[in-house]
Amino acid sequence: MAVDVDQVMANYRDTGNLKSRIGIYEYREPRFDPVDYAVGLLPGGLDGALVLDVGAGSGRYTKRLRADFPGATVVAIDQGRGMLAEVEAPAMVADARAVPYPDGAADLVLAMHMLYHVPEPAEAVAEFRRVLKPGGALLASTNARGDMAAMAELWERAAAPVLGPGGYSWHGAIRGFDSASAPALLEAGFDSVEAFEETGTVAVPEPGPILRFLASIQSFAGCDDASIAAILAAAERELARHFAAHATFDFQKTLVFYRCR
Repeated sequence: MAVDVDQVMANYRDTGNLKSRIGIYEYREPRFDPVDYAVGLLPGGLDGALVLDVGAGSGRYTKRLRADFPGATVVAIDQGRGMLAEVEAPAMVADARAVPYPDGAADLVLAMHMLYHVPEPAEAVAEFRRVLKPGGALLASTNARGDMAAMAELWERAAAPVLGPGGYSWHGAIRGFDSASAPALLEAGFDSVEAFEETGTVAVPEPGPILRFLASIQSFAGCDDASIAAILAAAERELARHFAAHATFDFQKTLVFYRCR
């Protein structure tokens, strides 16, 4: 499934949709903070470093890095101006395929859960390699292929009667940079690519967080308001049947991090 930049930009007009998706992971066991994990993978010696957080979103990683490494300059970069509303300067609006820094300027680039939104992720990886100093590092993350299968199947059962054949595919949307496709893309630009995987189970105790998550992908799916309302109503009916028999709605969540040099 090709990335539709207009749909991606519509989804990230502000931070609301992203926060709706992140919120569901409060129910993950074992508890897991991807920001903590990412910080643990960073190379040492960031005092005085230039760090570019590309696809920074609402600044979760930017804010943590600024707090942990006050001697570094951490720049938040995102193509969505509204996403940077909660991030203090330095921050800039830019495309991941055209980072506005000269060759060899940065010590570290972060690309956290964003490369599957880029129409040509290989171009972004090459751009990250360009702006990094010799010996600099890229830290990227994505989802495992087939991740969150129960959620994807719920969406597809609810959406298929509304969107018809060829409607939005949950897993197809990230196939350009998931755990199956990412290694080759990264190895084309970096000599060393290390993968780190963390898996847990998300057990949601009531329908609300699930429905908010599904609602948050409306623009990704290209749905009008009537269509998403019909999809959510179908999902709500199915969830009512599920929770009549089960205490939680469970799905597996696997994050994959890549440290590249």
